[in-house]
Amino acid sequence: MLYLFFLAHLVADFMLQPLWLIQRKRYWYGLVIHVGLVLVCMLAIIPFEPRAAALWPVMMGISVVHFGADHWKIQYGDRMVRSPLLAFLLDQVIHAVTIIIGLSLALPLEQVWSLQTSAFALPAIYAICYLLASFAAPITLIVALDPTFKHASLAAAARVRSLVAAVVVLSLAIFVTPVALPATLAGIAAATRHPASGHPLDSPLGLMVVVLVAASLGAVLTLVL
Repeated sequence: MLYLFFLAHLVADFMLQPLWLIQRKRYWYGLVIHVGLVLVCMLAIIPFEPRAAALWPVMMGISVVHFGADHWKIQYGDRMVRSPLLAFLLDQVIHAVTIIIGLSLALPLEQVWSLQTSAFALPAIYAICYLLASFAAPITLIVALDPTFKHASLAAAARVRSLVAAVVVLSLAIFVTPVALPATLAGIAAATRHPASGHPLDSPLGLMVVVLVAASLGAVLTLVL
């Protein structure tokens, strides 16, 4: 069950949180929209795993804590932590720990962590890795390298390129392992010599971090699963 909830979190917090919503989260209605999407993504688990319907109190608790954590990050995080990246990472840790604690209080531990308790657990893990590589890693890089969104006009195209690079590298690492390393190195060499734009995601550092995350996740999936 944990993997399905983590997948719902990644969809809501990364796929369904465009720049306009991030900017409007400084106002109560933007934060309500975002947390509403978090709740909807968790409710979307129910058609795939009907037993999750009994976990609606956990879903509500996760949503309330998510609201509080995001409100803290927006209103006080930068002033207390000073580093936007550190505030962002702390916020993500709070969300992850909340999900783990909430499910652990509501379910036996084997139902929380075991891959055998749901037919969708393994597909969810693969989906989580794709979302981490193609959405979470690039967005984390933007927070670290462009916290004021100075290059916002270039962000959409740069994010598409980083998404494609992450998906290709992760897929090669999982399904065509021997080809992954030479193909990845060739792509990095080409992109380093001819950056697509001035956005940090298109820089050699940005590209290498995204590719490294994708390749590492692919290696872990191949070795562990």
